[in-house]
Amino acid sequence: MQISSEQPASTPLAACDEDVTNVITSFTNVLESLQESHKRLEERARHVDAELCRANDELGAKVVELDRVKQHLEAVLASIPTGVVVYDTEGRIVRANDAATAILGLGRTDLLDVGAVEGLAGPAADGTPTAILCADQSVRVLARRYSAITLDGKVPAGGVEVIEDQSALVRAKERLHRLDKTAALGTMAGGIAHEIRNPLHGIQGFAELLLRETDGDSRATRHATRIKEGVTEIESIVASMLGIAGTGQLHAETFDVHTMVHDAVEAVMQDRQAPERWAIEMVGPAATIIADRIKVRQATRNLVANACEAQPSGGHIRIETKPRTGGVELIVSDNGSGVSPENVDRICDPFFTTRAEGTGMGLALVQRVAELHGGGLELCSPTAPLKGASFSLVIPSQTAPIQQSASGSTPAAPSTENA
Repeated sequence: MQISSEQPASTPLAACDEDVTNVITSFTNVLESLQESHKRLEERARHVDAELCRANDELGAKVVELDRVKQHLEAVLASIPTGVVVYDTEGRIVRANDAATAILGLGRTDLLDVGAVEGLAGPAADGTPTAILCADQSVRVLARRYSAITLDGKVPAGGVEVIEDQSALVRAKERLHRLDKTAALGTMAGGIAHEIRNPLHGIQGFAELLLRETDGDSRATRHATRIKEGVTEIESIVASMLGIAGTGQLHAETFDVHTMVHDAVEAVMQDRQAPERWAIEMVGPAATIIADRIKVRQATRNLVANACEAQPSGGHIRIETKPRTGGVELIVSDNGSGVSPENVDRICDPFFTTRAEGTGMGLALVQRVAELHGGGLELCSPTAPLKGASFSLVIPSQTAPIQQSASGSTPAAPSTENA
């Protein structure tokens, strides 16, 4: 038997072990590579996370800052005394401050997300003062201006309308105009009173002498009576002018308003033929004020006389007293034809009257008395069933009554008839 001396060939098992070793080595290399990549990813993730946290903090700070700026701008907008209305590009209202809602007499919900609103002019607003009937039924003089909003100077972004309530300014100008006319009237009245009253007294004296020397039914008696009546009317006009243009001195005293109104009505009815034709209704609670009783009674008398003249054949007159904080309001209403719209702004002008027999002094004197007391006279709508004119006279109570004379009386003021 022959034995071979050659080495045995590699077995399949050895080759397999080598492959496994190679695979393990490759896997180990891949795993190490993956671990290294994972470490780099973790580091990158931590870096990105830190960047995100920093960016988030910065964004949060920006949001807080923007919110603070927004609140500041909203506070600024709300504090502006002029009305501001902001429109979007479609012409809808997206923002309005409190002044705008107050001027227009609307709530915020009535303005937002709407287009046309009574009292707003939008792009047509040019700043011209215009009398507007607002939603709360008050008439205000509004000056409205519109400006377009653009981004970067070229991209349209809506517009803003600014509303200025000039009602108080218009009233102040009207009052200044009245004061100017009153001053001119005072200058004229001062000269007229002396120059006219002396010859008037002579004419009146001669007229009375003629009446004594003539028969009761003669033509001369009628002429003398007419002369005497004319003199009385001229004297009344002069006294009215002096009353309107008089100084601002008040002789204040404490008095009951109801008693004063009763005295004024009684004085009016004494001058009326058939006073029973007018039904005088006095309503309202009692009130006591400190004011110039003579002047206030004179003003009340003129208002009641005007109410009578508004319904010359007789009718219903209501006098209402309304105690107010620091004063009283007197409302005299009639059932006549009322005041025509074209005459509303002129009814208190001296010498303006729509009646041939009127002097145009009554309401001017009433307004003067109200202004002397720091009050006012307004034409308002009467309460049903009355449908004529209604005048509201506001008399604030003065600080204290004056010292009266030993007789307990205060200086009298000239009496004047109605306008």
